Amino acid sequence: MEFGLDIGIFYPSFTIEEALNLTEKSKFRYIEYPYEYFKNHEKSNLEEYMVKISKIAESYSVEPYQLHAIYGEINFQLASVDEKVRKEAINKIEKWIKYSYILNVPVLVVHFAFTRSLQNQTYMKAVERVAQINIKLAKKIAKTAEEYDIKIAFENCLEPWFGGSPADLLWFISNVDSNHIGICLDTGHIHANHLDVGQAIRQVGNHLIATHIHDNNGRHDQHYPPLMGTIDWKKVMKAFREIDYKYPLIFEVRGNMEKGKKINQIKLLEKITDYLLTI
Repeated sequence: MEFGLDIGIFYPSFTIEEALNLTEKSKFRYIEYPYEYFKNHEKSNLEEYMVKISKIAESYSVEPYQLHAIYGEINFQLASVDEKVRKEAINKIEKWIKYSYILNVPVLVVHFAFTRSLQNQTYMKAVERVAQINIKLAKKIAKTAEEYDIKIAFENCLEPWFGGSPADLLWFISNVDSNHIGICLDTGHIHANHLDVGQAIRQVGNHLIATHIHDNNGRHDQHYPPLMGTIDWKKVMKAFREIDYKYPLIFEVRGNMEKGKKINQIKLLEKITDYLLTI
């Protein structure tokens, strides 16, 4: 079992090339590219920038395993009642599948579509609607993922909405029924929703193809390093071993704004890795 690093920990103090160089000097071999390193290039030619980063990455031994797709307002657009808005949002997600291919990243992490309250719709109907929208979304982008041989990992959400519980994730996977759709389990989101992280890992089982590993106080999405919050990491590591998880466990830890402190955080994560592998 190996750990990797979401290089967003270096953002925005270091460039993406500097982040790759610093990761190269660490014990971590696998990385996630965060959306933050690409969002400022969306209004120019993002594809050209992806090609540039792919060439730069070839000079390093680190292996990009995950790319985090665009998120935020687009997740509401994916569930818009306006069909044109919804189609444009789906097209954007499909572009990120191509970006994964360009960056030589096998897994693209995406967020579920969310819906806002509608004037004449009950909460129950809203949940049913957004669940079906996510099924249709996943089936649509799975076809594009198959073309590029990319896996799509839907991340369990922090919000108490569809996609927040292991039961939602399993229902979603069974209804999509695609070899190119899996789950990204975010340990912090599970814990902040007062759910058992170890049990969630076992429930999702072999549908788990990506991870966001971090800790919190059980109430807020703080993105602490493991052992700095209240997650029971002994149970978490046991669960990963029980399901024979074969992919890198990616730390998604919030970085400090000071460059020196960011580097110290990497050293801390190396020590934490050593410990987690023994429990």
